Amino acid sequence: MVEKIYDTLKGILYNDLPKDAIGNVVIYDRPVRNWFIGDRDVKPANLSIMIYSANLNIKDIAFGLQEYEYKIIIGVDAGADETELSERIALEGNRLIISALRKHRRMWVVDLCPICSKQSLSPIHFTSAHPTIFNSYVSTATTNFQNSWNITHTNAYPAPTLPASGLATEAFYLMYEDVRNNVVVNNLPTTAKNNILSMQKDNVEPIRMLYDCVVSDNKPSDDGRGQALLKTGQITFTAKEVVKQTIYGPDNVPSTAY
Repeated sequence: MVEKIYDTLKGILYNDLPKDAIGNVVIYDRPVRNWFIGDRDVKPANLSIMIYSANLNIKDIAFGLQEYEYKIIIGVDAGADETELSERIALEGNRLIISALRKHRRMWVVDLCPICSKQSLSPIHFTSAHPTIFNSYVSTATTNFQNSWNITHTNAYPAPTLPASGLATEAFYLMYEDVRNNVVVNNLPTTAKNNILSMQKDNVEPIRMLYDCVVSDNKPSDDGRGQALLKTGQITFTAKEVVKQTIYGPDNVPSTAY
């Protein structure tokens, strides 16, 4: 659940922050040498970005719906040649990260692709990287949407065009359910099918969306003393997710526990 949000934040920051000629993220002229998932006591002296300290608040917002609210810390550790430079690098790193996150008030959270095992930031990956598998599902998803629209609209109000990411999401879930129901999926490798079955067994939600994604608090520098030349900035990132709840019990259990 939280792990893939960490991966998404890391991917967004890597893509949006400035880079040098060889593709390293840089703050001023200093490359970010380490990306850490989870905080740690022993840290390298060079520049690091950490994503850690997730807090999750869960509440019911309607019958069948729960709202998850996440709070995650993004830290910048800067150790330079002298204290003032460390401070300036930590401050600049915070500025750059906040500037990048401002553009992402909503975020897709996509699990590893079961077909090619790549981490993606948008469901568009499925339809663009694997068209021979998903083209037919894209057509079906488009037809399904058109038919649903026509139920409540006349010809005077044509259906809007679905965004590519939404269409890719619908296409993926059509394929996902075909695998669950043992329907043959053309061009789907056996390995990919097994990966999908494993995801279903583990109750993985392959595609999710976060909303109200904001930087809710920021401590640009800890003004740390007793840490030699190390300075740390902390950004609190907050996001929400609506989760469908369809099974309630009490009779969804076996008669014998074990």
